[in-house]
Amino acid sequence: MDCLYQKSYTLDWPIVSEIRHVLKHILTAISVKHQDIDAAGLVATEYLTNLLRHTKKNDKPLLFSIFKVSNQQLRIEFKDSFKSYDIFNNHSSNWEIDSGELVEGGMGVALIKHYFPNASYNTHHQFNTFSFCLNNIDKRPTLIYIDDDKSQLALLKAYLSEHFQVICCEDIESGWQEILTSGATILLLDHKLKNGTSEPLLKRLNQSNLKINLSVVMLTGDDSEELIKRINMLGVDDYLVKPVTKTRLLQSIERIVHRFSALKYFVNEDRAPTKRELETYNAYNFGSIISQMGGDFCLYPHQHSNAVVIGDMMGHGLVALKESFAIKGFLSGCLATEIPLETVLPMLNRALSEQRLCKSSLVTLLIIYIEDNRLHWFNAGHPAPCVINKQGRLEQLVGTDPLLGLNDQHQFKHYQYELAEVEHILIFTDGWLDNQHLDEVDQIVSKLNANKLYNEDFAYGLWQASQVKLSEEVDDASLIVINKH
Repeated sequence: MDCLYQKSYTLDWPIVSEIRHVLKHILTAISVKHQDIDAAGLVATEYLTNLLRHTKKNDKPLLFSIFKVSNQQLRIEFKDSFKSYDIFNNHSSNWEIDSGELVEGGMGVALIKHYFPNASYNTHHQFNTFSFCLNNIDKRPTLIYIDDDKSQLALLKAYLSEHFQVICCEDIESGWQEILTSGATILLLDHKLKNGTSEPLLKRLNQSNLKINLSVVMLTGDDSEELIKRINMLGVDDYLVKPVTKTRLLQSIERIVHRFSALKYFVNEDRAPTKRELETYNAYNFGSIISQMGGDFCLYPHQHSNAVVIGDMMGHGLVALKESFAIKGFLSGCLATEIPLETVLPMLNRALSEQRLCKSSLVTLLIIYIEDNRLHWFNAGHPAPCVINKQGRLEQLVGTDPLLGLNDQHQFKHYQYELAEVEHILIFTDGWLDNQHLDEVDQIVSKLNANKLYNEDFAYGLWQASQVKLSEEVDDASLIVINKH
């Protein structure tokens, strides 16, 4: 077996979301179908959750691996030396997944066996191994081809099927639905259609975040300067003038997808700490800022013991991660000089306005610190903090200035809030709400039991309550929960 990914983890609640994140990125990169990615995420979550509930905290590692068994099969494996906990024997039951009944424990076993009948748990030489296999993996990238000429659809599908999973669509509406659901990385479309052009589809695509991981090739029978300029402005990666040969088509697609082939998974990088101790507070970190596989980032300034910086690059995944390096480097340099926190946003704003860094993306940034029992913050286009008082009532604070780089003379405001009655402070990136299609944080908080309103139990419970299917994650998501020691 070839190892695609392997990393050792300390067993705690945050690794559930981190391992889910790894599964999403790696399985998506090798074109595993959405339903199989969702099933893998669901079963991994179920197993890890049971392990956490029944294993006492210790320093022994949990080894998470993804193996390529063959061209059509992957093996997901968890290996540990904890006290044996065989979920199949401990929670065996006759419960059926479509029965509609609730059965403690039995649902997890049935869920695992429903999606992966081959799942197994074995103990050998004091090592426990839980594993399951994804079969019928088709590693060809998925390509969507939109053309209302059926003969052209058949011809180009014949050209491409050896190298790609080809989805043919005769109109832009069906093409749009496939873009939303298929996980395709390549879009091939004819410019002129019976009812107009495919330009409206490109405009809709540019207004979403789907274009980040989608390469676009346009086929056109018109090579006029005016048309080529217009479609280039719409963000196509290449255009081909018809008639097009098989060799020319494959060369074009190969060239534009090279930007994805360079993406690597850095399995040896240190994981960011889940819990960060401030002077008088604890900060619990969750999501992309932990796994460091997206455009969300977080910094803890050394010169202020109760300060946090959280940012969000436009886009998600490894593309956004690459864009975030320059911003993090700039901020680290500024903070290392121990400049006042209120001067950080103006300095970064000027650098972005002058296009000295990050020329092709946008970034939001929130700087908070706690002083004299008050929350202070400076905000450039980021969601404002939320607070939860000692009675469990949530309040969304107000205090957001424009995005960075729009006006180099903007004076960022200093916002404050009294913390005397506050139990928790929540700061997060847009994706935390966007992935759940929610507008208000209290819709997530309401899912928690009343007995989870304190300290780390609340933090872990809140993050767990906000998880969605892996294929429904439209953006990187991060959350920081701050409360007193």
